[in-house]
Amino acid sequence: MKDISLSIEKGDFVAIIGQSGSGKSTLMNILGCLDTAGSGSYRIDGIETAKMQPDELAALRRERFGFIFQRYNLLSSLTARDNVALPAVYMGMGGKERSARADKLLQDLGLASKEGNKPGELSGGQQQRVSIARALMNGGEIIFADEPTGALDTASGKM
Repeated sequence: MKDISLSIEKGDFVAIIGQSGSGKSTLMNILGCLDTAGSGSYRIDGIETAKMQPDELAALRRERFGFIFQRYNLLSSLTARDNVALPAVYMGMGGKERSARADKLLQDLGLASKEGNKPGELSGGQQQRVSIARALMNGGEIIFADEPTGALDTASGKM
């Protein structure tokens, strides 16, 4: 990647497109504060991310971002419901609220009957929907999605 300049305002919907290997995932990781740029600057609400401490970056990711990864990044030892609820654990959300929110997201994405299944017991499309629910769990202002509908069938992709 080189010579990238972006200004994204609240409410904007942005799609980054390009050939395989062009840096789309790398750019998403930089924008999501999962990685740092080799040069240049990146600001969120006027704050230079390079000057933020690791705990400040973690709080930013936890409180304001949701991530839908291309390979889902679900924890194989957790159920679908627990994978969805995990970000809220780190936010300190109470157990009842966390459970209710996870259940609602799974229901909205057609996975209520799969809440007790572990990732290995789910199809690729179901795993992707669990990943989408997890990204929405904390109500983040910004959702970063890397190939968010790649494993979904047509009906699920329209959800």
